[in-house]
Amino acid sequence: MKIAVFADIHSNFPVFNKAYQDSLTKNVDMTLFLGDYVTDGFEADKVIDIVKNTKGYAINGNRDTAIIEYHKNKDPKWDQYMQYWNMRYGYNCISKENIEYLETLPIYRVITLADKKICMSHNTPYGLRGLVFGDNYEMFDKLIEDYDCDIYLFGHTHKSYQVEYKDKLFINVGSIGLPTDGLPFKYGILTISDKVEYEQIKIDYDYRELEEYYKNSDYYKEVKIWCSLLLELIKYGDDHTQYFLDQTFAICDELGIDKSEGIPNEIFEESFKKYMVKLK
Repeated sequence: MKIAVFADIHSNFPVFNKAYQDSLTKNVDMTLFLGDYVTDGFEADKVIDIVKNTKGYAINGNRDTAIIEYHKNKDPKWDQYMQYWNMRYGYNCISKENIEYLETLPIYRVITLADKKICMSHNTPYGLRGLVFGDNYEMFDKLIEDYDCDIYLFGHTHKSYQVEYKDKLFINVGSIGLPTDGLPFKYGILTISDKVEYEQIKIDYDYRELEEYYKNSDYYKEVKIWCSLLLELIKYGDDHTQYFLDQTFAICDELGIDKSEGIPNEIFEESFKKYMVKLK
């Protein structure tokens, strides 16, 4: 059995679609989707349409669950603070039908394919907080004790790894939408026969085409700060969004500003200007 695995698409439909079409040429039997289909772009509906109409299994990530929560509660912070405008824009790009589809998805699944038990989670089955990297053996031990699977699949960190530990296979497939462990974009192929094999598939995409795709969109016009940071991430495969947030949080701390509800818009804008100057 041959299985394609995708994680962390983040509305990057051009790259995801290229990768998805590539997976079809490999005669996969089914596809597993590990969450974070939405936000950071404007074509989440096209992504979700593929996910829900593809043979296989899907789970939600933290971005998908955040959209569901906003759909239920309409948190006013998303209107007030620029920090959340990327999320608000992402929500407005998703049809009601597709939000209802996301509401049907769990945050993890344990499935059996070709006599192999597989635990698929965006982060871990215990929740969507925290980070699990390839040297987190304490977490691996806990997962083995609680779920006793043959294969554990993760997303969330946007950093890929493959670890064999105690006759189990732990895999983070990396991100097909926004990789932060260097370019190119990545997804995986699991082959289960008399043994289990994993192959990381790398997808190249012309940055200039992606830059034009984003910059010609209303998304860029309305969420320019965040979109500009995403373009830096996409160009270099490095986590400029998180670096920017770290800088911005540090500025708030230095000024004694309470950021628990949201970063003041003037601080957010000023921090962006400083960050872009540093990149030049």
